[in-house]
Amino acid sequence: MEALLRFKIARYYGTRALRSILTLFHLSGEGLRERVNLEAKMIEKHDGRLFTKKAAFTLAEVLITLGIIGVVAAMTIPSIIQKTNQKGLEASFKKSYSNLHNAFNLVVAEGIPVFQGYGVDYNSEFAQAVYAKYKQLKLISSEEKSDYKAKNFNKNKPMRAPQCSQYMGSSGAFITPDGSILSIIQNCGALWFTIDTNGLYKGPNALGHDIFIFQSRKDTTKLIPADSESEIVCDESGCHYNDTEENKDKCSNTSTSDINGATCATYALQNRCPWDSSKTYWECLP
Repeated sequence: MEALLRFKIARYYGTRALRSILTLFHLSGEGLRERVNLEAKMIEKHDGRLFTKKAAFTLAEVLITLGIIGVVAAMTIPSIIQKTNQKGLEASFKKSYSNLHNAFNLVVAEGIPVFQGYGVDYNSEFAQAVYAKYKQLKLISSEEKSDYKAKNFNKNKPMRAPQCSQYMGSSGAFITPDGSILSIIQNCGALWFTIDTNGLYKGPNALGHDIFIFQSRKDTTKLIPADSESEIVCDESGCHYNDTEENKDKCSNTSTSDINGATCATYALQNRCPWDSSKTYWECLP
């Protein structure tokens, strides 16, 4: 037993430490075992060096570990950012729609007609009453309207102004304290409500992402998602409605329409992807 303990001391602490212990204490048997256990708990210094051995990683092991961490981060961080953005857009949409829905119903309850007169009205009595239910930060200036660059649903084309809702064409369009935007216009036999859920200066500024269109048709008192919209294109033959089969669907990942996304509010409310039933609306945003 003593020989074994001597061997362990010599192996882990060095022969010079072994000689020091035996010289100082002249112990053997169980006495030596107890003393060695005590000494093993202490860090002994000799000639400026530590006799205890410490485990450590090599430089190669550290670099390999960092490389693995980098690869994993590159694979997961974009997905995390995308999901965070999706949740942000969803929360903003729900809040903006809830505010609009409540203001609309309050004005209906006051007995103000939703649709009045004929033709286009950029600031109808009903629109003014809805605006009054909000805390308005400021009206949107004509310069801000002209500088604002919105995109279609696929974000691959600049958005042309939808013919009926006229985007931010209302003279009373304003920015709320939380940054969202509301514009109301009477046109095409309905009252049209356009909301930008996070404002002029925060992206993506795209139809179906943070820009949504609702309507209340003539002789009704219901606020519903826009289920149709029109766009006009002009070429050498003149200006005409762009209603080809490729542009007919206004909430599609394949549509080539400049106002693709104009009818996406229905799917956003239902939280249903238009082309993939296994996904939510916000998960399938292009």
